[in-house]
Amino acid sequence: MRIISRSPLLTQALLAAASFLCVLRASGADAPVPIPVLVITTYETGKDRGDTPGELQFWAERQDLREEIKVPGVDHPLLTNGKGLYAMVSGTTSRCAVQIMALAADPRFDLTHTYFILSGIGGGFPKVMSLASAVWVQRVVDGNPAFEIDSREIPADWPIGLVAMGATKPGEGSANVDSVPAAGASEDSSGGVGTVAFRLNPSLVKWAYALTRDVPIPDSESMRAFGRRFDGYPMAHQPPFVLMGDSIASDRFFHGEIMARWAEDWDRIYTRGTGKLAISDCEDAGACIALQRLAQMGRVDFNRLLILRTACNFTVPPTGVTAEKSLFGDTISDSSGVAYIPALEADYRVGSVVVLNLLQGWTKYRDQVP
Repeated sequence: MRIISRSPLLTQALLAAASFLCVLRASGADAPVPIPVLVITTYETGKDRGDTPGELQFWAERQDLREEIKVPGVDHPLLTNGKGLYAMVSGTTSRCAVQIMALAADPRFDLTHTYFILSGIGGGFPKVMSLASAVWVQRVVDGNPAFEIDSREIPADWPIGLVAMGATKPGEGSANVDSVPAAGASEDSSGGVGTVAFRLNPSLVKWAYALTRDVPIPDSESMRAFGRRFDGYPMAHQPPFVLMGDSIASDRFFHGEIMARWAEDWDRIYTRGTGKLAISDCEDAGACIALQRLAQMGRVDFNRLLILRTACNFTVPPTGVTAEKSLFGDTISDSSGVAYIPALEADYRVGSVVVLNLLQGWTKYRDQVP
């Protein structure tokens, strides 16, 4: 697959949603209902309650999100408890941007003061975290826009065939990166693709981390035993904890030591060496793209976005296991078997502390971001 820019399908869908929003706002619809806090989950496995959970289920069950609101363009009904908390399922990969835009296009809702908490699982980097650990994301680095040469055709001295836009070989960034922008602004615009690294509001991220750094996360001997299979990664042996770090979002589900080094290098390039890559996923960049554009339209405040990711598996195989055997054999399923539910539990336990603080302090936080 050759990656030069974002897919035409996604671009067209975003433009269509934006045009639809403009028409709705011009039509003078009834006063929209404000949404104080919106939890964004990316998938649900079946029912919203009582079966094998996806990212939505614990929120639906434990916050009594029983009211369903059908939104055109959004596959799963929007849920609310009537007390200021709403939750949606955005869909997976960067295509989640389309459903977030669709929600914003609905004239029934006012998102101008909404706090967005994207709550989901991902693949942790064992250099910095253990299974079921929770990451408050500081920067989201988009792993999709790139030049790519097939691994069978790359020069002998190249470690991988992915090259940053505006560069000519791996490990290099474009020359026009020279300053750290405000939250939500572009950190690089090489090749006309727009933002590649999105910086979330630092003060809000630190506030969320301070509130939750001591939240207990379920641990088990089976998770510890799995972590001990990773020689040379002492953090993988630790009980789960809360940290701050970066996420890399790619539509490709990558796995293995070489791809992990690429991801770390990508983070280094686009954060100018100031980042700490902690977790991988498929949706964070899509959500950031949608909310960035909506903020430019005056529809949302990008400074109110939080992303919480928990590790249900690792991005690299255990010591002595090949990437292929790890991904398509038993290793990924083994790690998910021991860490999947704890990771979902961590998402809810850590995320709900912040959500409830925002709702309880809404009189203050409506107009003043922590």
